[in-house]
Amino acid sequence: MLLNLQKHRINRQLRQQSTRAMTMIELLVVIAVIMVLTAVMIPTIRYQNRNRALHEAERQLTAYIGSAQARAQQMGRPVGIWIERFRNEAMPPIAGAAITLNSALPADANYAVTVYIAEVPLPYSGDVRDARVQLTTNASGWVVNFPLTSVLRNPLNPLIRPGDHFQIQLDHRGPFFEAQRTLATSTAAYILMENPVGDGTRIPIAATSAGVPFQIHRRPTKTFVPPLNLPVGSVIDLSVSGTTAGGNEFLAPAVNGNRPVIVMFQPSGGIKSVIFNGKIDRPLGWVHLLVGRQNQVFPSAQFIQEDTEIGNVMDMGNRWVSIDHRTGTIVSENVDSIARFIASSSNPNTLTVFDKIASARQLVRSGTGSEGN
Repeated sequence: MLLNLQKHRINRQLRQQSTRAMTMIELLVVIAVIMVLTAVMIPTIRYQNRNRALHEAERQLTAYIGSAQARAQQMGRPVGIWIERFRNEAMPPIAGAAITLNSALPADANYAVTVYIAEVPLPYSGDVRDARVQLTTNASGWVVNFPLTSVLRNPLNPLIRPGDHFQIQLDHRGPFFEAQRTLATSTAAYILMENPVGDGTRIPIAATSAGVPFQIHRRPTKTFVPPLNLPVGSVIDLSVSGTTAGGNEFLAPAVNGNRPVIVMFQPSGGIKSVIFNGKIDRPLGWVHLLVGRQNQVFPSAQFIQEDTEIGNVMDMGNRWVSIDHRTGTIVSENVDSIARFIASSSNPNTLTVFDKIASARQLVRSGTGSEGN
């Protein structure tokens, strides 16, 4: 009996020693496995987090556009989104440099991280009762002469800036004419964009003599509704966004570098107008906004694709947020492969910027993507 107890005690000690030794070995193995898995998973986690911010930016932008459309329907008048360029002030042109070097601003002027709700102010009919506007002609067309008491005669007036387009109705009837303030900053001069000299059939006769009452529809302004701030690292790449199938009309030249992109919606939800680079456009197709990454904005090299750098429009992980001009339907899709499109072309050297951007929007335009319609 005593012998059996001793054997049992010895066996138990041996098992305990063996167990302690195995635990240490297992611990080292587990640590090694964890280190290997961590090294493998870190890039994947970074990629997922990176894409999570992008998809969140797309979701927030889509919802914000929808809220602007709902506000237009509720108010019964146009409401839109004001896409603020990141740079508030235009960079001064490079003295003595070639025109091509001054044709576009740095990357930060061609992306946006903040979006506001925009509304059209009440119409402007002058600063005094029965204010009248007179039209005269010169060698180039109709000149709009506002009364001397009007703030519009001041070159520094905040209502209509140099280069801005606006709409004006004469004598409270008839059509709204497209007009523009000239680029001159020392004076405030305005011209009609329609009816060249000699074709005054739509111009009231009284407007060319004593003058007539007028009404101006001004450009939209930002409201006090809280703006949308996109997640860190995510941007709207305006250098490859635009209003046509393959257009990048929102790319900012130096002279218009501080001007926002404004998309206005009708109460019905459709697009009323798009304002960019100081002009008003009524698109005949979708409006495309590319949600991408800040470090991938290359205004002068949109199609770059190298080991260390890639443009937003070349990254198939980025997303289009596109708006149907007729119905206001919002569609989001991945960027399609430009590289594949170029490789399949019989003559890639003839492909234009328009062709390449159009191919990147193929999933939206064809409705063949996961969310197209």
